[in-house]
Amino acid sequence: MTDAATYAIGIDVGGTFIKAGLVSPEGEVVAKDESASEAGRGPEHMIVRMADAAGRLRNLAPNGSTIVGIGLGMPGTLSHRDGIVFMPPNLPGWKNVPVAALLRERTGIRVSLENDANCAAVAEFTCGAGRGRRHLVLLTLGTGVGGGIVLDGRLWRGADECAAEVGHTIVQVQGRRCGCGQLGCLEAYASASSTAARAEEAIKAGRASSLSNVMQAKGRVSSLDVVNAAGTGDMLANEIWTETCRYLAIACLNLHHTVNPELIVLAGGMCAAGRRLLNPVMDAVRDYGSRMINKPPTICLAELGNDAGFVGAGLTVFENTRA
Repeated sequence: MTDAATYAIGIDVGGTFIKAGLVSPEGEVVAKDESASEAGRGPEHMIVRMADAAGRLRNLAPNGSTIVGIGLGMPGTLSHRDGIVFMPPNLPGWKNVPVAALLRERTGIRVSLENDANCAAVAEFTCGAGRGRRHLVLLTLGTGVGGGIVLDGRLWRGADECAAEVGHTIVQVQGRRCGCGQLGCLEAYASASSTAARAEEAIKAGRASSLSNVMQAKGRVSSLDVVNAAGTGDMLANEIWTETCRYLAIACLNLHHTVNPELIVLAGGMCAAGRRLLNPVMDAVRDYGSRMINKPPTICLAELGNDAGFVGAGLTVFENTRA
């Protein structure tokens, strides 16, 4: 480490858990903390929970060390500049909340607010799959599809701080309705939830599949149920999983043509499928890719797992994505 006495507190806020860590400028995690979000109790209660997590980590900091700030990663649209969360998904009551100022009031530590997918991109760029690169795009594949872009070593937020909403790029004209209101978004085809939803819709419509047994037993189907069934030769599951991977490939090709990153990193819960996700995406990239491309995009799986959110949040405090 270049400065063993300097740390940031990174906090990754989700609808279920608040994950936090004490992070060095190089992304080393010195201590971790995890607690229930208790999101149903509203913003004020959750901010108390965040402050409590920060306090526990501050107490775990080595003697003589300095906490330079709190990096706070949250879902949905927000303003990094103003420290305001507008209306994050799965967090009841959160609307135009000045969370950075409120958390600073409770902790006495300056707070830097960032989109959670941006945080994951910073983490993978600095100390994960993107180590040694200059240009990276990260896609998070979970309930939705998020994105983060690092260009020439710096996080790209865009003019209105809403860059990299890759999940809401349109990949199918007049396609499925997305939760954002648009038709044909990538998120409506390539997220874990949409993959599961398409399987459930097909089963309810009378399509034969081993997934009907899963649905009867659990009351629902997950994206991993779909990929597992596809691996056994289930025709419906294979059809849906292939479609998911092909839409992801279209998104990767569009990003390659638009941003031309050195690396596209796939992250999030759906990546538990491993090579069963990566291989068909790369196959589809080769099928759909233009002959004008000198080389196809390099696509890989994220390395940091569940730590990426709070590690990246901490790293934003140090502005580690600068050249």
